Amino acid sequence: MVYAEEACATESQFCDLLKRTKTLLLPLLSKETDLSPIHFEDLVFEQMSEAAKGTVFEGTIKRVGLHAFPDIVAKGYFGVEVKMTTSDHWTSTGNSILESSRVAGVDKIYIMFGKFGGIPDVCYRIYHECLSEVSVTHSPRYRINMELSLGQSIFDKMGIKYDILRKDPNPIQKIKTHYRSLLKEGEELWWMEQSGDSRVVSPIIKPFRGLSTAEQEEIIVEAMILFPEMFGNSTAKFERFAAYLISKYNIVCPNARDLFSAGGSVKIRIKKKSIAVPRILHNLHRRAKSIEKKIKRIDDETLLFYWRINALKKDRLAQWKKLADAKTALLKSNKFSISASDVFDAGLA
Repeated sequence: MVYAEEACATESQFCDLLKRTKTLLLPLLSKETDLSPIHFEDLVFEQMSEAAKGTVFEGTIKRVGLHAFPDIVAKGYFGVEVKMTTSDHWTSTGNSILESSRVAGVDKIYIMFGKFGGIPDVCYRIYHECLSEVSVTHSPRYRINMELSLGQSIFDKMGIKYDILRKDPNPIQKIKTHYRSLLKEGEELWWMEQSGDSRVVSPIIKPFRGLSTAEQEEIIVEAMILFPEMFGNSTAKFERFAAYLISKYNIVCPNARDLFSAGGSVKIRIKKKSIAVPRILHNLHRRAKSIEKKIKRIDDETLLFYWRINALKKDRLAQWKKLADAKTALLKSNKFSISASDVFDAGLA
C-alpha cells in the first residue's frame, strides 16, 4: 500500500533529512551532560524538526507514545528509532521481535544511534540491516550492531526478509527453529515465547531439592519423556535437561545426573530373567506407568520441539520408545540384548 503522504517524499529525501539531522547533532554531543535515552531522543527530535524546515518534511516530524515503535515518525510513513550507548562501541539491545507496538502506516524505519563513549558520534542506518542476532531479556529482542556488514543480519542468516518475518503471526517460532538448528550436543534454547503466553515464570530461582516429592517426581517423569538421550552413553546426556529446568521452571540442579543414575546397578525382571541394569534404567522401569500416562497429556508442539523431529506419529508412546532405543547402548546378557523399551515394557507388566 502506498500512503498519500509518502507519495510526496522519497526515501532518498528522507536520508538527506537524516544526514542534516546528524550534522546538527554532532556539535551538541560534547556539550551534553544528561546522557539518558529520553534526553537523547528529545535532542534527535528537536534537531530533526529543525533540519526539516524548508523541506517536504517540515511540520510532519512527530513524537509517538512512550512505548510505541519507532520513536519518531515523518510524514506518517518514515520512522526513526533512537538508540544510544555511553560506551565506546556501536552495539546495543534493540526492540522486541514481535513489534506489537509498531505505529500503523510506518513502513520505512531507520535507527539514529548516538555513541557517547570515546569520541562522541552519531550514526544512522536502515533498521533491519543492523540487527545481528536475537537475545532474550523478558522477551526476545534484536541485537543492534551499527557496524554490521551488509548481508550479515539475522534475516540474512535465517534466509527470510525482515518485512516477511515482522508480519508473520508467530515470528518467535521461526526464530526458535533457526537457533535450534545451531545447537550443539547438550545445548538447549533459553525461553522464547509469544508475549501473553499463559505460562508465567517466577523471578525467583529455586533449587530442585526445595521442591516437594510430588513436584520432583513430576519433573523427573517429564524429563524422561522429553530427553530420551539420557538413556544413552553421551557425556552430555543430561545437559539439555539441566538447561530445561532453568528455562522453563527457574530451577537449578547442580547434580542433575544423580537424579537418574546415582547408585549402582539394580536387578529387575525382564524377559523372565533377573537382569542387573544401570540405575537410570531401573528408574525408567519403576516410572513406566507414570510415563505412559503423562506422555498422552503433553502437547504436540512440546514433543516436536524437544524430540527435534518434524512430525508426530499417531502412537506417540511407540515413537518415544524408538527414540529412547536409538540412544541406548544395548545391554548384553546371556546371549540376548536388552533395550530401553524392553525395560519400559517390563515396568508396565
